[in-house]
Amino acid sequence: MSAAAQTRLRWQGPVALRAWLYVLAWLAIIFLFSSESFSEPSTGSLLRPFLRWLFPEWSASETRALHHLIRKAAHMGVYGVLALLSFRAIRLSLAATLLRLAGLALALVFAAGATDEFLQAFSETRTGSRVDVGYDFAGAVVALALLVAWRRAHGGIRNPSA
Repeated sequence: MSAAAQTRLRWQGPVALRAWLYVLAWLAIIFLFSSESFSEPSTGSLLRPFLRWLFPEWSASETRALHHLIRKAAHMGVYGVLALLSFRAIRLSLAATLLRLAGLALALVFAAGATDEFLQAFSETRTGSRVDVGYDFAGAVVALALLVAWRRAHGGIRNPSA
């Protein structure tokens, strides 16, 4: 069966439109987080004092390392949510296999992450990083893998037209 025959339009009207609006809203939030207000120095000025209070016995380098880990976990979490929202919007828009739906959601996440990092390369306080695109993509893969595992354990992903 050809790829065109495996994927066909299955527009679910207002439900699909709302799902795509959630994707767009989440993308807007992501790009807001990419602003200079959420740069490493900005989040560090807020988060590091809290981490020093929480872990007073830690050295400055340990606190910086935890701050770094929190920022990378945030990358993964934010793009994991984007993957789930994208998967749902695509599922409501196309009739396709589970693997194809996940692949399309991952492609969208990759494009968003790469665009985000490209734009950050032009900022004075941000740096575009291919490594961060990897964190974004890894977060999406983990989120979709958890979704698939959850749905397989609980009866599969429901067909929205049923």
